[in-house]
Amino acid sequence: MATTSGNSTITVSAKGTLDAHFNLLVDGKKIGEGTTDATAKDFVFKTDIVEGQGHKVQVQYDNDGIFHGTDRNLIVNEITINGKSVLPTDDHVTYDKGALDGRDVADGQAGMWWNGTLVVDADKSYFPTSSVTPPTIPPVSEAPSNDPTPSTPTPTVPKPTDPGFYVATNGNDSWSGKLAAPNADGTDGPFASLQKAQAAMRADPNIDTTYIRGGDYHQNGMWLDGQDSGVTFTGYGSEKAVIHGGSNASVSFGLGGAKNVTIEGLTFADGVVGGHYVFADNASGLTFANNAVKGGGYGITVQNSADSKVIGNQFDSTGAEAIFVKAGSNATVVSDNHITHPNAADRGDAGIWINGSSDVQVTHNLVEDSPEKAIAVGSVQTDGSDATHRVTIANNKVVDANLESNDGGGIYLINRQQDLTDHTVVNNEVTGTTATNPSGDVASWGIYLDDWTSGATVKGNIVHGNIGGVFLHGGWDNKVTENVIADNSGAQIGLQQPVAWSGWQGHQMSGNDISGNVVDVRDGTAVHIYGPANVGNIHNNFYSNLDASKDMFDVWPQVMSGGGKGDLAEWKAAGYDSGSVQLDPSFVNPGAHDFSLASDSAVYGLGFDHIPTHDIGLLG
Repeated sequence: MATTSGNSTITVSAKGTLDAHFNLLVDGKKIGEGTTDATAKDFVFKTDIVEGQGHKVQVQYDNDGIFHGTDRNLIVNEITINGKSVLPTDDHVTYDKGALDGRDVADGQAGMWWNGTLVVDADKSYFPTSSVTPPTIPPVSEAPSNDPTPSTPTPTVPKPTDPGFYVATNGNDSWSGKLAAPNADGTDGPFASLQKAQAAMRADPNIDTTYIRGGDYHQNGMWLDGQDSGVTFTGYGSEKAVIHGGSNASVSFGLGGAKNVTIEGLTFADGVVGGHYVFADNASGLTFANNAVKGGGYGITVQNSADSKVIGNQFDSTGAEAIFVKAGSNATVVSDNHITHPNAADRGDAGIWINGSSDVQVTHNLVEDSPEKAIAVGSVQTDGSDATHRVTIANNKVVDANLESNDGGGIYLINRQQDLTDHTVVNNEVTGTTATNPSGDVASWGIYLDDWTSGATVKGNIVHGNIGGVFLHGGWDNKVTENVIADNSGAQIGLQQPVAWSGWQGHQMSGNDISGNVVDVRDGTAVHIYGPANVGNIHNNFYSNLDASKDMFDVWPQVMSGGGKGDLAEWKAAGYDSGSVQLDPSFVNPGAHDFSLASDSAVYGLGFDHIPTHDIGLLG
């Protein structure tokens, strides 16, 4: 974003990878922003700055990360202030790592390898006095706020139009909190603390929203109870308000009995590994939206909190689960969240973990670089105390799961309650699910229906480039149909009767239907069965790249009539895959790992439904 008017001109010459983004600030106030590409270019900003005195010019890098194995970086080559050149390694330039707080300050450098701020301590010679008449300061009653206003703002949330309280780093808890910035004579303005704003909303029935201005807020946790039902804590436009955790705050926002609360447009950082940035109990109707969460422990945990919404957030390197939906949180929606490297501290269970809650929707999320599962759903108790039913997992993209485990999946369902779940896994893409020791004895699958998962429908998914494709373990009455299962290094499809867990109720694995799938075996094998022949009815599938010189199908303990593991003809002669054929499915670009089907694929004429690949992943 380039600004076009003002008495000072600041030019930032920069380049970066993967749309590296920066904000330009002067004395901590944002005047513009830029998004780079691989070619260095000049970002020109004009703004009004007090002349004849020194200022701090700050380039703040704010979206560091690793995406699809590539490190996003920002490189600043030069900063020019009113015609005077500054190199990032000059003596009066420093690099403030992490938050702009004067801590972890190092010498200036061009490569900004982690989030931080390049600070130029520019003396008054950079801002010479001009002959321009200074603007007239309006009367106090008309004084504008000190709100920095970028010329092309891209707010996370709208700026306020309704009555609200305000919290700012330059606020004071003795003020009214009803002004967005201090007034000219310093007698009134925003609050300094969230706790004061909470008390003010409790006391004023006409105001239920607090706007938090940009800056860093260090607090020892905040708890909301029934008195706080219906309140909103939200960021202010595009300003970045950072809620820092600390050793004395295991929870940044705790909700116990507060219902219909909204937390939106904030950044959470520096939480304790064993804690929760947001922990909600008996807090139905919670909305947690458009926030950024980094490090700490759990990102957000909801329990006994039905009808909650976790939407549009970014989670990076949370110590435990990024999103944990626990018992009693029925009808919760988890959508459009970008989760990178969850469970970074304790390895945990999953980036998104749904347990003991039914009718939950998990849609349009992108989960990357998970040490174990990316998305996990189900019950772990055999007594049904955490039973989970009718969860929809749709239109998500999972990349590189199970990085530090030998047993897990990209999308993982578990059903120790041992009944029909009615879960739906539809139109997801799962790739890169691996294992700590990929060449060893592992149970690693793109979509893994573990421990008696039953009554689930798996349809329209693209499962490619994992160790295993789709696996059914001990369950019954599952339907696996019209998926693209391709290029997995182990078996594309697997079924296994024995479950190595106590408490089995004796239900045989039966009634599973595996049909109408595109199964491409350019790597690995086609089908592996460990158990009796009736664990699944496999039929009318579309196979491609079957190597006639290799055994593509196997079932244990049975041995097929030819004595080997089998090609498709031998497999069909043994009673499997009736109606199945070999054909070229016409992938769009398999060499680039694009296993979507071309519009003229032969399978469409044979009843295969179109997979809406354009609708998989994040909504934005």
